[in-house]
Parts: sequence; C-alpha cells; structure tokens
Amino acid sequence: MEYEELTADSAPRKRDQLVTDGFAIVPGILGDPLLSELQTWSQDVFERVPVDPKYRYQGSDIHVYTEERWKLMDRESTHQHFGDPIVQKLLDHEPQLQACRDLQLENLASAGGGLILLSKPAFGPPLYWHQDFMNWNHPEAASPWPTKIFLSYYMSDTTRENGCLRVIPGTHRKRIDLHDILPNAHTPEIQAIDDLDHPIFMDHPDSIDVPLKAGDLIIADARLLHAAWPNQTDQRRTLVLAWHNVFDFPNPPSWWDGDVPDVIRNYDPTFTCEGTRTVSHHLPR
Repeated sequence: MEYEELTADSAPRKRDQLVTDGFAIVPGILGDPLLSELQTWSQDVFERVPVDPKYRYQGSDIHVYTEERWKLMDRESTHQHFGDPIVQKLLDHEPQLQACRDLQLENLASAGGGLILLSKPAFGPPLYWHQDFMNWNHPEAASPWPTKIFLSYYMSDTTRENGCLRVIPGTHRKRIDLHDILPNAHTPEIQAIDDLDHPIFMDHPDSIDVPLKAGDLIIADARLLHAAWPNQTDQRRTLVLAWHNVFDFPNPPSWWDGDVPDVIRNYDPTFTCEGTRTVSHHLPR
C-alpha cells in the first residue's frame, strides 16, 4: 500500500487519536526500495549478531546510529551498538516526514540519532506489558500531549499468530491496576521472570491487538502500556523503532485547545529531578 497524504479531515483525527489513545497508524509510509533494503539489512544483522538470552522477551536490543552520531560517540563497534548509513535514510524518509508534518508533530527531533532493532525469533515468547517513559518525576509526565514518541515499522505483516503489538489505549494518561504490579521495563527483574502466567503477560480486558502491514507507520506515546503476543510461526518477526522528542515542553502544540495542567503552566525551567521508569503521581487514576 502506498502512502496517501493525510487530508484536512483525517490528519486531525489521527493526531487526536495519538493524544487520546496514545497511538496512531499511518498506512503505507515505508515502501520500496527502502522497505526492501531495511528487510534485507535487518535480516543480515540477525544472521550475524547473537541475541543475548536475557533479551528473550524483547527478542533483541540492538542500537544502530547515524554515521554522524556514531563518530561523535567515539566508541568501538559491537554486536549491540554500531553505526550505519541506513539509519539516516530512514530518518530522512520523505513520506515519514510528510506524515509527521500532516499530523502537526511540531519540533520533532530524533532522540539520540539512532534506531533500535527488535526481533522476535521463530516461536519466540511474548513481550511483557510495559511503558518506556523515563521521566516520571518531571512535570513533563503530566502532559496531556505527547513529549516522547516512537516511530516504528514492522518488516513483515503482523498478526496475533506471529506476535503483533498489543496496547491498552489511554494508559499513557491514566493509571490502572496493572501499573502497580509491573517491574520497570527491560530491567533484570522483569527479564528474570520465567512464568508466562505472570500478570506481566496477562490478556488484559482493555487491551487491543494492533496488526500491521509491513511498512505501516505506527506512532506511540512512550507512556503507553504495550506488549506483544508470542511468535507462533517459524519466521522471524522484526521491528525497526526510532525514538523522537516532539513539541517544545512546556509549550503546548500550536493546535492545542484543551486545558494545560497547573504543574505545566507553573513549570520552573530550572527544576531538575532524577530520571525513573516508575510511574508517579503525575499519572492520575
């Protein structure tokens, strides 16, 4: 499916879905030749790179950077961290940039100049429920609009059978009981859990499946609770994900017409705090 530019009607609806539900899908953003190039490149990476068993639920944790960013980092390449020109190709992909302009994702900027390769191998286990926000002690956590988002693509069509994404809409702005029992994402504590009946893998009553076509763009708020089904097929299921900062906190988007929380209106730019993945009082019930 080729990307058809969002219209004056469809763009605000998808943008509002990102704000309200915590995610939005724009079909057909990534097509050939770049999609085929990414498919071949990512397959080659996973043929060369051993996956640490501690990442069995994520499938992998491979960070790849633009060549410019990699030079600034001044470090030796490893299986888990390296530079590659394909990253800049994806960040500069014009249909992706146009979709973000259509959605009025203002001040969008790559967070770290890289992408993450996540791949669920054949017959790989599920991914646990988690959220990826790391600044819960900061007033930014109370923002009704997103401040950190991921832009990601699957390299193959996804279904429940091969481990499609699962989300619990609205959990980026509302605390639920599941928040209280989840260990912090991607920590040794959660990676050490061996019981697939543990609540971190539960079939939550408010969750929905998000099956996607290869090359569909999914945008999601870092605070959104999400997971993935196990891969019950004999084919690898790969995801290419890039984190981005968006909007200029504490200023609301130019199109924002809702309330601005007091903690943001009264924000002191000199305020500092320690980062944490643990949700705070900024996420109300």
